[in-house]
Amino acid sequence: MLVRNFAGLQGLSVKAGRQYVVFGNQSLFGSFDWSNTGFSHDGVMLQYSTKAWDSYAGWFRTSESDLGQAAPAGSLTTNIGPTPANNGSANTDSDMFIFYNQIKSMPGFIIEPYYFLYSNRFNSADNRGQGLGTAKHSNQTRHNVGGRIEMRKGNFDATNETIYQFGQMGDDGGPGAGYGNQKYLHINAWATRNWIGYTHYEWTWKPRLAFNFDYASGDGRANCTLPGGAATGCKTANTFENMYPTNHIHMGYMDVQAWKNMMSTSVNFQFRPSRDDHIEIWATSMYLANTKDNWYRATQGVYIFSKTNNTKRHIGDEVDFVWTHLFMDGKLSFQAVYGHMFAGGYIAENLGTSADQDWAYAQLWMNF
Repeated sequence: MLVRNFAGLQGLSVKAGRQYVVFGNQSLFGSFDWSNTGFSHDGVMLQYSTKAWDSYAGWFRTSESDLGQAAPAGSLTTNIGPTPANNGSANTDSDMFIFYNQIKSMPGFIIEPYYFLYSNRFNSADNRGQGLGTAKHSNQTRHNVGGRIEMRKGNFDATNETIYQFGQMGDDGGPGAGYGNQKYLHINAWATRNWIGYTHYEWTWKPRLAFNFDYASGDGRANCTLPGGAATGCKTANTFENMYPTNHIHMGYMDVQAWKNMMSTSVNFQFRPSRDDHIEIWATSMYLANTKDNWYRATQGVYIFSKTNNTKRHIGDEVDFVWTHLFMDGKLSFQAVYGHMFAGGYIAENLGTSADQDWAYAQLWMNF
């Protein structure tokens, strides 16, 4: 349900019910519509808009302990639902509270400061199967403060998004802990995303060249609760939580990396040889931020568990080639993608192979 000019107040709207939550360039909140099970949320969002700025305030129930629902813990992860221990308690749920702003009054700039709270009140062992880096790990209170700045001036464009996460989290492997709601782990995580590009609009093909640097923190004790994990025990929970992003458009089309315990640089080149054709060439070099934390894929789950003695940081290098052709004034489009990843030292060390990966797809879009 969407109500505009709510209570007679011009510019105030209320959206209630199941809905997409999409902000910025979808680094933290996106629809992830590339996946068969994308992200939608149940809740209420208030929006107040003026010519100079927009503000959003929302509450969303991301997981309900006494109901089976979707996949709120990650695209490939089932719902955290009723268990014999929580007995479907109405108080054992998780919520997300969002306060997001967009300032539009500066010519050539969009500034988006935000705060959101992720509160997961499930008991410690309900969702922890992949260690402290488990997507939407149960029993945590995670505060998130950050901002995004986008600049477009002439032929140049640039984007920076930086976010800091803090709070407490519990697990069942620490001092005095057990199946319950003890929170003895300190959250101290952060991430940054940066792009700078140049588009030559004066040329017919409108070529664009862009460079990128991404970073998201990890934690050397992320596997402390798993068999064979770090002997030093659990003390921190510093793996960055990627929330509900559309990673497919940021980390390379092969979807082998999340914005989570990672560091990458990339170069992207795009051009339009005709009005209906778009070509993109994208090269990305991928590393771990912390060698003792895991390699996480785009759906935020663990791709490879790092060995306790791992010292290798370089995952590999990915190259993508994309061709998109539009029909019927964009109502119909065809896209073909080929990606190749050259294995790095991390794969050789932790998997015992240097084999590369190949991935390709073709798809047809229909817009209504």
